[in-house]
Amino acid sequence: MNISSRIEGDTLVLCLAGRLDGTNAQELDREWLSADLRHLVVDLGQCEYVSSAGLRIFLRLQREVTAKGATLTVVNVGPVVHEVLDLTGLTKIFSVRRKAREISIEGLEFLSAGVCGQCFRLDAETIVKLYNEGVAPAVAEQEKEFARAAFVAGIPTALSYGVVTCGNRTGVIYEMLDAQLFSALIRQEPDSVEFHGARLAEIAHTFHSKMADPAIFPNLKDRLRMNIEDLRGTFSDEDVAMLGARLEAIPDADNLVHFDLHTSNIMIRNDEAVIIDMGDLSRGHYLFDIGLLAMVYGYEESGSCEFVTKVPNDIGRRLYEHFIAAYFAARPSEDFEFFRRNEAFLASLRLINAIAFLPLAKDNLVAKIRDLFLPLIRAETAAG
Repeated sequence: MNISSRIEGDTLVLCLAGRLDGTNAQELDREWLSADLRHLVVDLGQCEYVSSAGLRIFLRLQREVTAKGATLTVVNVGPVVHEVLDLTGLTKIFSVRRKAREISIEGLEFLSAGVCGQCFRLDAETIVKLYNEGVAPAVAEQEKEFARAAFVAGIPTALSYGVVTCGNRTGVIYEMLDAQLFSALIRQEPDSVEFHGARLAEIAHTFHSKMADPAIFPNLKDRLRMNIEDLRGTFSDEDVAMLGARLEAIPDADNLVHFDLHTSNIMIRNDEAVIIDMGDLSRGHYLFDIGLLAMVYGYEESGSCEFVTKVPNDIGRRLYEHFIAAYFAARPSEDFEFFRRNEAFLASLRLINAIAFLPLAKDNLVAKIRDLFLPLIRAETAAG
């Protein structure tokens, strides 16, 4: 057996290759975590066999990390090893993640692209959402768990079949049962944009009517607060302070928030909407979702609508206007007025958030925030 290691932030990753048995288990039997490391990840992607001696070492590692207030995760576990871990009950003691299925996107139908990744149709019944290179594999695992939680909560979402890999990218497979992308339907029926805007509003109302379980879903405002603080050095302290103050003015809430609820993350199946892409599911105020839609559809000059949904930017703008009218028709007028006073700021938040986990796209994201949104946000702030 060969053991290699690397450090990623506060995480130590051990990669095991070969067989872990009584002849070499002692090589793994040592103290691994220093004081500044909080997570131990054991990668079994190249390990085809684990004996009882190896299992005992995993138990000792679990005791070590627990004593140090750290965590143990065993990843890329093949079917044979996973069966052993499951039969012995170790999957209930520490986190165990199966080895992801490897796929190729060559020849697959492209559906949509976003800030974080792309969607492809695998076959008539399934699609895959692939994250871009540089997005940590744990993000796909989180999306899978969020999708399951949303399904249980009554959100009309597709079933998640699990995590896959494609080269250096990870993704999640969803059951779609020959559904059609909402964006494709809009492109086919541009004269029905008022109807589609009202339908999008109905979908958003259904989503936002659900309360988010704080034990499962993170607080979006807390995450955005950190994202804005991380902009120091990229933008002036004055602009960072302005953005932080505007965030604090958004009311606290525990609604379920998708934070990427555009028409390329909605499928239409038998005239019913099914929502996909649950990686950013959070709890917070519904205005965060409306701001995302403003970013995609409300600013034609950004080109975001055509890039994300392939819907022409001018049609996207009309869709947005009908959506806003239908969505706020059922809410107090002061909600609409508050949104309009904060529209550009709310629209910028998805881009600000994306900087944190898409370092390869940072320059483009920063330029769009600096050149398009910051001047508008300063004007909003000056207007009160």
